[in-house]
Amino acid sequence: MKAMKIYISGKITGLDYTEADSLFAAAQNKLKEMGWETVNPIHIPTGVEEPQWDDYMVSDIRELFKCKAIYMLKNWKTSRGARIEHYIAKEIGLLIAYEY
Repeated sequence: MKAMKIYISGKITGLDYTEADSLFAAAQNKLKEMGWETVNPIHIPTGVEEPQWDDYMVSDIRELFKCKAIYMLKNWKTSRGARIEHYIAKEIGLLIAYEY
């Protein structure tokens, strides 16, 4: 049976890249150990040469729609993008899991 896809959501903007990458990688490793196929937004290409915030969001939301669940990192409430992703996930009926 193929693993279900889960999208990882949390604050990226405003964090040092290394810090954000570390937070998302830790969640990704944990979820993979549990059998999930993960979607890490830090590694989603935008297809734009010099992407802006909205370019990232469009690419990320496109991938979110391909998932069955979303995993909200502890810092998600401090991120406008993560709050938008949470809202969309709720509205389209994805399973929502929270890091605590």
